[in-house]
Amino acid sequence: MVHYKDPVLHHNDSNEENDNNFQESDDSIVIPEWTIDEDGIPYCTKQTDYQKIIESNLKKRFPHEFEKMLHCHHCEHYRQDDCYFPKSEIDKIENDRNSLRIRCQLCGAKIDRLFSILMSLYYKEKFGVNMPVICCSCYNSLENNTYERNSKRRMILFVISFLTSFYFLSTYLISLFQFQWLGFLFFLLPFTFWGYISIRDLKNIYYLHKGRKYYKQITQASEVEVESPEDLGLERREALLDKDDKEKPDGGAFHSPGYEY
Repeated sequence: MVHYKDPVLHHNDSNEENDNNFQESDDSIVIPEWTIDEDGIPYCTKQTDYQKIIESNLKKRFPHEFEKMLHCHHCEHYRQDDCYFPKSEIDKIENDRNSLRIRCQLCGAKIDRLFSILMSLYYKEKFGVNMPVICCSCYNSLENNTYERNSKRRMILFVISFLTSFYFLSTYLISLFQFQWLGFLFFLLPFTFWGYISIRDLKNIYYLHKGRKYYKQITQASEVEVESPEDLGLERREALLDKDDKEKPDGGAFHSPGYEY
């Protein structure tokens, strides 16, 4: 049986070749370069063996494994801590992403890829460009000019779902007072289920409504010239590494712009 990593691991790789990729001084850092594929998925082209992984065509055969391989945790720059983003900062941002402290600014969904957040942060700090952190689904809808229509439909569906859940909750709540303990236990499980559905729908409606407001703000805002900041380079890394962790939010690294926590 051929392992999905075999095409990459046996693609003319050697220790000498890997050593040549990192013949940089201890004081130098690697500046990331970004690309976005046809599916709206961002990648860092400076990642170790990026070109080999892309040429191996693993995305079609093993899409989940492909995404895992193109991740900071599998990059030598992350392990050697010579990337523009310090290793400690990457870990905190990844923890925020998995804990849903950083969400899509247009729909509130989980950000599936770490590079979406890092790319947004990079462009904001290097060029003063406020790039919203959004999921791939919203990216595709923006590309197709269907975001407003899709988000409106989703809000309507969630409202219908919430009203249906509220109706069942009210019905079960009334029934609880008409039965004894056996009836209470019988109705407890569906009551809990519909309660969860109601809370979920309310949260989705809230994030979609806030995302639509944010979308209208950035589309109606006038263009403002922003001076490009100086190259942060080593100074940025030193500032981040020396900064007291108490200055960061208790929940993690940073909050995605556009939301109040």
